[in-house]
Amino acid sequence: MKLRKILLFIVTLVLVPTAFLSAKDKNILAYVDRGIKYYPKYVRKGHVKYGKASWYGKPFHGRRTANGERYNMYSMTAAHRTYAMGTILKVTNLQNKHSVRVRINDRGPFYNTRNIDLSYAAAKKLGMIHKGVGRVKIEVISSNSKKRKKSYKKKVKVPNRQLKIDRKQKIQIASFYNKEYANIFKKKYKLKNTIIVKKYIKKKKKIAYKVVVKCTPWEAKQLLKSKKFSGAYLIS
Repeated sequence: MKLRKILLFIVTLVLVPTAFLSAKDKNILAYVDRGIKYYPKYVRKGHVKYGKASWYGKPFHGRRTANGERYNMYSMTAAHRTYAMGTILKVTNLQNKHSVRVRINDRGPFYNTRNIDLSYAAAKKLGMIHKGVGRVKIEVISSNSKKRKKSYKKKVKVPNRQLKIDRKQKIQIASFYNKEYANIFKKKYKLKNTIIVKKYIKKKKKIAYKVVVKCTPWEAKQLLKSKKFSGAYLIS
């Protein structure tokens, strides 16, 4: 009995403080996505990894990121599955050797084939906008988020002529026979570049109000992959 009490006391001394510290540090909070649990951590300066990078833009602009900030597609930020929030990375496009520095403020991408999700501004500097995905070198510059956070919040000024994105593809995400319901649905999800298309259905002899999202080919692919809207499909 005495031996059990001693062992229990030792385990309490070792495990409880560790659990308390990890729970207190918001930069490395564990989380679950699609049934998989991730354990973020601080990575030493100079750590290098090679992999694939993608980017995310307007559909997520203004939404909350995993650390509570508003996502700004024109800031130099990125999403990573396990690097601590606030980690500063140097990302280099292996094809053209262009490099950028980004700060981790979100979680993702949740595709096994990709290692990091860049903001629109970062992807623009790396020359990855049209391809969507590219091979990159990821180097840890700093994990000290508190000291570095302010210096990487500045917006990147991108000329207006560069922001013209062709959204030729359209995805229908919902359809209603009541215009008011269609408007309520549109306001609920607050997706940008969303329109309501009026169409007469001969078989039903009714007018349908279709909720349609205008997308680039890459955005359309991501929206359909996300399966956020059951029954969503490409109409053009």
